[in-house]
Amino acid sequence: MRLSIYGSSKIIYHHIKSAKKNSFQIYSICTSNKKSKNIQIIAKKFAIKKIYYNWKKFISDSVKNNSNILIAGRIKDNKKILKECLKADLKILIEKPIFTESRKFNEFLKFKKNIFVGYNRTYYQNIYELKKITQKEKADNIFINCPETNSKNISLNTCHIISIIFYLYGKIFLIKKIKNKKSIFCIFETKNKIPIYININFNSPNNFSFEFNFKNKRLTLKPIEKLLIYKKIKITKIKNENIYNPVISRIIDEYKLSKSKPGFDLQYFNFKKFIEGKKSQYITINAAKEIVSICNKIQK
Repeated sequence: MRLSIYGSSKIIYHHIKSAKKNSFQIYSICTSNKKSKNIQIIAKKFAIKKIYYNWKKFISDSVKNNSNILIAGRIKDNKKILKECLKADLKILIEKPIFTESRKFNEFLKFKKNIFVGYNRTYYQNIYELKKITQKEKADNIFINCPETNSKNISLNTCHIISIIFYLYGKIFLIKKIKNKKSIFCIFETKNKIPIYININFNSPNNFSFEFNFKNKRLTLKPIEKLLIYKKIKITKIKNENIYNPVISRIIDEYKLSKSKPGFDLQYFNFKKFIEGKKSQYITINAAKEIVSICNKIQK
């Protein structure tokens, strides 16, 4: 199974390593930046013989050689590359968020059988575990912290967080928003009325994080790669004062589960099944639009 790559940033290294682990042969690589030095470094490191600077020729040759496409370049290039690939009915893995405005997705929604959107955090083992728990028990509430540099970056970074919520609960609904120059605070609800509080602070020295509160336990993701499950409270005495400390019952750390970038190996495992027409887990183009739509609602 062949894979042709559009893009030459550092993320490409992770894509190639996980693609090769899942039996993909890297057929070619392309960049529109004719001054790119990184494309030569990548090609040499992974023995990629075909290097392109003309994206139309890159796609044309990929079609002739029965190669699937990874689009992981600049967001502003996504529309033209997608359109050309879809003309040839190619199977595509494209890096999130694809576009930063939800309306730009509309002309591509009919191609959901061709487009696999790369939200790698939805393939974390800790998110799978969280999914099992949320299917059995209803959370009382969910708190989310998102440090951003500015509101424009919400569609680029907070979209990762929204993709996890979408994977767990599907569509969510905006109830209230409080916005000022330093922060944005939103209250959303899931279909079954679980309140989700999203707090976005600009330039905050913090990690992206989740806190899920259930009747008899609390779960946190901070950072997103580390799930902590708390089920008990330990009481200790210090100077005749009772100190209450939550006890961790389980930890799932993505960085300890694989040497690859978290989520990437399983993402390519599912992309391979997607190409073969088998049942696979992935974010569709329609879901990707909904994720960005939620981000746009927060931004405005």
